[in-house]
Amino acid sequence: MKFSVCGGLDAPDWILAHMSTLAKISSGRIKIIAKHIIDHMLEGVFDFEKVRKLSRDSSLGESELKACIAVLHFFITNATKFDIDDSTLSKELQQLGLPKEHSDALCTPYLDNKDALQTKFLDQTLQIPALQIGAWQVQLGETKSVVMRLTGAKIADQIGDTNKDLQVCLTAEKFHLLLRELKTARSLLEEIS
Repeated sequence: MKFSVCGGLDAPDWILAHMSTLAKISSGRIKIIAKHIIDHMLEGVFDFEKVRKLSRDSSLGESELKACIAVLHFFITNATKFDIDDSTLSKELQQLGLPKEHSDALCTPYLDNKDALQTKFLDQTLQIPALQIGAWQVQLGETKSVVMRLTGAKIADQIGDTNKDLQVCLTAEKFHLLLRELKTARSLLEEIS
């Protein structure tokens, strides 16, 4: 079965293996642990000792507790990444074997922090500055090559140079390969949109 929280794929085996372990923790504790995980994602702080104290009544070993934390982290991260609403997340968690109370307990802190998590993830995304080909020329000699001068506002900041141009030299074969791959990428993007 395909799940939105798994990116439209089947749930990984390690997730399925730990769903019954996760169900051993009370729904109230799940909510608190989820808040700790979200705080870790947003602020970089995770107090494992506090989480361990919270889960003592569930008689989980340390490795089982770490597995539960990893499963919750997986669900929160993927729900944020794939922009899943709380009702879909709750329904899919129940289909994976998590009790309804546990699913709802995880969805509450997720929904409260969804926008902040998406903003944080967007800030951590690799961003490539927009480039334009300022000029190009073919150089003949022992090997044919194409020299392109790329211009962009942020190039100078990234390479630490005051000159805002970046010169790229490609052999004819590499240039044709690059051109073919860019055309393929464009056609794929046009199919999606």
